[in-house]
Amino acid sequence: MNAPAMKPLVVNDNKLTLKISREPEHVARCQRLRYKVYCVERGWYNEVRISKGHEIDAYDNRSNHALLTRPDNGDSIGVVRLVLPANEGAGPDLPIQEIDPNPLDFAEEEIDFSRLAEVSRFAVTREYKNWHPDGPPAKGESRQSTEKRFSLFSVMLMRAVVLMSRQNEITWLCATMEPALILHLARLGIKFRPLGEPKEYHGLRQPCYAKLGRIDDEMRVLRPDVHPMVFGV
Repeated sequence: MNAPAMKPLVVNDNKLTLKISREPEHVARCQRLRYKVYCVERGWYNEVRISKGHEIDAYDNRSNHALLTRPDNGDSIGVVRLVLPANEGAGPDLPIQEIDPNPLDFAEEEIDFSRLAEVSRFAVTREYKNWHPDGPPAKGESRQSTEKRFSLFSVMLMRAVVLMSRQNEITWLCATMEPALILHLARLGIKFRPLGEPKEYHGLRQPCYAKLGRIDDEMRVLRPDVHPMVFGV
């Protein structure tokens, strides 16, 4: 099942450009960055499907794809996709369900599977790990201030997740994340709840889920400084 048609969306913010699209050329750029991150930088040549310098899989055809770029030189910095539910047969048919046992069975509340999508391929290239559009941190800058500056890419990619969810009437999110990423997002007020125990899945990964409206409410209280960057004013 392919994702329904949509108009490309471009957001320019903080000297960065965020584009959401399913246009073939855009998807190919996302797949090239995924290849760079997962294969060249992490060495996952045997764990993912590769085609001529692109990391691809069967879920790309029913996903929305977001790419974060640097407009002054065109560099691709970060990528994320939202895998939409198939809503055919017994469930949403998402990548997380390939883990045994099915992590969605561990949810502590009832989830509307027709409104559940998976946050997937959330990644930033290592080349930009210590880069910020406003330049490097000043000498003596506090650790908290530095963390806030270099969380910008994660914030922008989560902004993409929110926009893609709104475009497709998605209210629930699931993911299989590195524990460090879950902790990093939690510090930004973006809290995912665990689904069972961590699993060995391209390294240790924690299946998790979140209700988008709950993230919205919690961020308003926990991180009012970051909330507008993710959910808008």
